[in-house]
Amino acid sequence: MPVLPEWINFQFPPKIHFEIDCGYKLGSFVKNIGSRVVLITTQKELENAEELSIIKTSLEKHAEGVIIYDDIVDRVHFKDLDSCAHFLRISNADCVVAYGSFESVNAGKAASLLATNDLFAEELLIGKKQPKKKGLPLIVVPTKPLLGNECSPFFSIVDDKDKNRKYFAHEWAFPELIVSDPKIGAGMSSSETAKTGISILSAAVDSILSKYANEITSSTALRAIELISKNIVPAIREPRNLGPKNSIYAASLLAGIAQSTSSLGLCYALSLAVTTVTNLDIFQSMSILLPHVMEYNLTSSAGKYVMIARALDEDVTNISVIEAAIKAVEGIRKIYLELRIPQRLSEYEVKKIDLPGIATLAATYSFLDCLPRELPKNEIETILVAAF
Repeated sequence: MPVLPEWINFQFPPKIHFEIDCGYKLGSFVKNIGSRVVLITTQKELENAEELSIIKTSLEKHAEGVIIYDDIVDRVHFKDLDSCAHFLRISNADCVVAYGSFESVNAGKAASLLATNDLFAEELLIGKKQPKKKGLPLIVVPTKPLLGNECSPFFSIVDDKDKNRKYFAHEWAFPELIVSDPKIGAGMSSSETAKTGISILSAAVDSILSKYANEITSSTALRAIELISKNIVPAIREPRNLGPKNSIYAASLLAGIAQSTSSLGLCYALSLAVTTVTNLDIFQSMSILLPHVMEYNLTSSAGKYVMIARALDEDVTNISVIEAAIKAVEGIRKIYLELRIPQRLSEYEVKKIDLPGIATLAATYSFLDCLPRELPKNEIETILVAAF
């Protein structure tokens, strides 16, 4: 279900600052939001120590106190969140900065909400108890484009008991501010840039296919697709040129704006499940599954595929709608071939025996009600078998 009230069909409350080499300015942005800052990051993210040092120094110039909270190793579990929320309360934090990738941002969104509400992570994510108060103001500083997750009002956390990833969405999970600086991600490797760019494509396609999509969200997502298709190859070939990488960061923000109202869909649900059952990360999963999900939805969303084909610069003149829709899938596959991106789960250490469990978990995600047609669990499994 969409996180916004039913009568609103587009809303995006966060502020965005998008600029190359703006990390040293962070403190001047945050001083208008809070003065006792806790910066949440995972231990894995501390590898990018140089940029983090610049950000911490900037915050310290403008805040009464800055504490780095790095007790989370990598994947965020319920117990991590409860500890983090407790720390935010006892430190009297009035502002949270989430610095890092997918896990750090999930932790920041969830912990800032739990800190002001008398709830444990399990109650929020399994009991689905609704928060009664807004969370602490959250500033997100992504260390790479996060397929729009840096902007969106939802997060997913690993349950300590069954080890499955649980999803939660609420309009109070929107960040207050996103500071997107392509210089922070300048050191991304070619393979990381490739899978990150394709995962943004996947998120944009998911949001276009949503039955809650509208002209505003679709236009935003189509622009994200256009930016990725034109800039992904130059970003890999010229890693020191921040221009193409800048466009990939922009595409991620645009995909985030779109998905915040229209919702993510099947590719994201499958990817969350895959990351739970296997060692693949969300970016690898999204990039492998996209063409298979697109093939499945081809006939039910042919008109939307024509728009996607145009955004990919495919020639769709003088051909039928179905032929034009096929061009969209072909356009995606051309990018895969050029970048040599794997299109099969079996190319990683994924076992066929895992597929039913992945399908079962994917079917539990509430946002799948946004799909253009009903999707039985056995059909989810069929898509996974095709992707294997």
